[in-house]
Amino acid sequence: MQSMLNIKYMECIVINGSPIGIGKINFDLTEEERKNILDLRYIKKIEHNDPLISENSSIFKDKKLERIENIMSGCVEEYKDKILQIKNKLRLVHSWSTINNNTNHKLHAHKNSLISCSFYLESEGKNKIIFKVGKSILEKCHYLDYDIKEYNAFNSENLTINIDKGMIVIFLSDLEHESINKGKKIMFGSNYFITGKLGKQEKYTYLEI
Repeated sequence: MQSMLNIKYMECIVINGSPIGIGKINFDLTEEERKNILDLRYIKKIEHNDPLISENSSIFKDKKLERIENIMSGCVEEYKDKILQIKNKLRLVHSWSTINNNTNHKLHAHKNSLISCSFYLESEGKNKIIFKVGKSILEKCHYLDYDIKEYNAFNSENLTINIDKGMIVIFLSDLEHESINKGKKIMFGSNYFITGKLGKQEKYTYLEI
């Protein structure tokens, strides 16, 4: 699939029924954008080898980052329209930045969100994001220790994606994931939720968010 945002490709990988959209964008930070990102206030958790994460969880309110926001929101719309195939409108609920230098981000998911997006503005070294589902679809059917010939969407408990500069990864927010970085990386994250009218009065499902 091609988009209007100079995405080289947007492929869909499925793990345990959950679709992950992966795209590659020809992208370089301007000097001003990079300075604005580095000038953000960051939090560092001393007890863990976590990355620096922006103190502000709404960084896209800063119009200096508008170009990056537009790229990410455009890709999320493509994921919603072409992969999820839903007409519902989305609104941005969270946006943040992380700076990574041989750091790990422990296993987590994103609450109060439907769709999450990670945009890797810079990446040097061996950096990866790992999605984990606990049990594969096959194991949910019968929890046995199978002799796997080749791992795929039906028999895998984990999915590892190696990160390159310009990659964008979009996924449903309840999908647990962690990152392991043996190198340097700047990542922007954003979360989106449904907005507008859902359901039908005659089906007793109508809801306005």
